[in-house]
Amino acid sequence: MQAKCGRLDTPPSYSEFLENYLLPNLPVVIGPSLIASWQAYARWRSDEGTIAWGKIKADYGHLDVTVADCATRDFSDQRREKMLFRDVVSLWETGQGQSLYVKDWHLARTSATGAFQTSSHSEFYVTPDVFRDDWMNAYYSAHTDDDFRFVYVGTMGTFTPLHRDVYTSYSWSTNVCGRKRWWLFPPEQTPLLFRRGGEAHEETAFDVRDVDPQTYPSFSQARPIVVEQNTGETIFVPSGWYHQVENLTDCISINHNWCNAVNLPSLYASICAKVDEVECALEDVQELLSQGDAPETQWQQEWVAIVQDVVEKDAGWNWATFWRMIRHALRLATGKPCTIDETLWPRTPLELTPPLAFVKTRIAACYEDFMIRCRLEVSYVPGLEEILLDVKILLEN
Repeated sequence: MQAKCGRLDTPPSYSEFLENYLLPNLPVVIGPSLIASWQAYARWRSDEGTIAWGKIKADYGHLDVTVADCATRDFSDQRREKMLFRDVVSLWETGQGQSLYVKDWHLARTSATGAFQTSSHSEFYVTPDVFRDDWMNAYYSAHTDDDFRFVYVGTMGTFTPLHRDVYTSYSWSTNVCGRKRWWLFPPEQTPLLFRRGGEAHEETAFDVRDVDPQTYPSFSQARPIVVEQNTGETIFVPSGWYHQVENLTDCISINHNWCNAVNLPSLYASICAKVDEVECALEDVQELLSQGDAPETQWQQEWVAIVQDVVEKDAGWNWATFWRMIRHALRLATGKPCTIDETLWPRTPLELTPPLAFVKTRIAACYEDFMIRCRLEVSYVPGLEEILLDVKILLEN
């Protein structure tokens, strides 16, 4: 039976969200009452309901942003460059730069750690309770200078090509102002999206509105869920669902990528697949290393380092990051001492997470599989043995 995208006028409780959407891995759109208290929802919109360009330009115009040119394809993405936000808005205000789309703007982190820290518009939104159980942003906020919290700003017609979020993570996206159209493809339809001959590398169509049937012969069999998202609405995109997004009007949205115990098995399997893909692509390198004069343990250690470096460069994180994130989540869940930056990511109340037994069971399954994998990562990835020992102890306590 074809999956559907639910719609809720009022926000669900966490338990309702867990049972009806997280566990069955189904999308849902939640009405504006979820974010009615956000400062951005009031400040970034004009009295007429359009984007208040003057206000956001005055507040954030001096900041650097990453801008995608939706008219210029760059492999599986769009050509990107850095610009000052005020320069982008100025182009839009004069009817120019209509293909430009501000993407992956880490405005929340900048606002919390930079010159805005004490200003009246520093906390322009708060993460809704149903999305608080977020291991990625909890770990990254505490231990890195990066995160997975973004603002997107684009004009009518700008779009994000067909993709699946990093390592099958979840995403949620709120239209602060404007409307979007989403094409959502359930995971069982994923094989229909690949280029002929590109299945091993998961090469999908670029734009679902213009697909060559010779290159993508199975695409016509795909049946996406098409959703139109209005101002103030929030969409939950489940784990592993390929999707494409188009701005139907000028639009500002706030988006998070995130994960937790519920979709952990999918993330783990995705990283395994990525490592296998990289190893396959670098077989010639492995052969050269094995035929050299270095002792076996030395070339094997170099091989593991090369693979993990490529995996990290391609997807942003590798096994060390994955298991550090899990250790951080376990420490929080079990009440053990743990680094937390309450300004960037406050501790999540336990009532907004699954039961601890469920969390441990999900982690234990990944841990046990990882320890018997025919890989050398445990021994050769720096610090990984210690991290895994910590995870083991936390699971047993």
